[in-house]
Amino acid sequence: MARPIQDAILLMGDSITSRQDVPLSLNARLSECYRRTFDILNRGLGAYNTRFYLPLLDQFLLRTSDFPSSSPYRPQQIRLVTIWFGANDAVLPEFLQHIPLEEYTFNLNKILEKLTSMGSPYTVASQDGPLNIVLITPPPLYPDMMGDEDFAGQRDLENTRRYAEAVLDLGKKWKAKESQGGNWRIATVDMFDGILGEAGGKGEKLRPYFTDGLHLSTLGYTVLWKKLWGILETEFKGRGISPSEVEFTVPDWAILDHSDPNSAVDKMKGPYKRV
Repeated sequence: MARPIQDAILLMGDSITSRQDVPLSLNARLSECYRRTFDILNRGLGAYNTRFYLPLLDQFLLRTSDFPSSSPYRPQQIRLVTIWFGANDAVLPEFLQHIPLEEYTFNLNKILEKLTSMGSPYTVASQDGPLNIVLITPPPLYPDMMGDEDFAGQRDLENTRRYAEAVLDLGKKWKAKESQGGNWRIATVDMFDGILGEAGGKGEKLRPYFTDGLHLSTLGYTVLWKKLWGILETEFKGRGISPSEVEFTVPDWAILDHSDPNSAVDKMKGPYKRV
């Protein structure tokens, strides 16, 4: 099996996170931005809401007890987590995926607790390095594009806004907890008003930002990327995740001793370098 040689970035969410068929999606942007510096772990699950995602965290996160303390190596650390739910939770109450707003907020809060609590059984916000968390609101939607029976009539723009506002409120509450200790920091991206602002309004102006009225186009993902990049280079500066600060794990070809192939190993970054 492959052994880790670098830390990781974890993407949590639904199909808007998981999709890789749209050029310059979140996964594609991060994979290029952090090429040879972090492994991108895409755990977006199409059609999932927070109720069904929450129990899966125990499958996705390494428990402290899973890694023997006698091991000379440490488990792969997560340095950045994106949490992007709501497109399915916010379907109207008569549809299967609907999650009441209060439960949606509760579930997101539980995810954050599992990532950050010092009493958590998972080794995420550890002393080995800082954890950076980005909460992302559900984007708006354009129902006129939803001709597919899987989407048509299931979602409402103003109802989705309520779920986006709940994410913003939760982000503020968790931001206030940063000073209480723990090696983590949190930021929030408002994709709902972000896309509405870029589009200059609702209705037909939203069409270029979606592929089907629900899932984002390249232009839609670009709105996210501009906001995320700003966070990485300002709020998270100096925390080992800013693109301008990270270095290749396996060294650049230009700095190798070209008479010695072992120099590629010699110049590898730790802590996963086998000695």
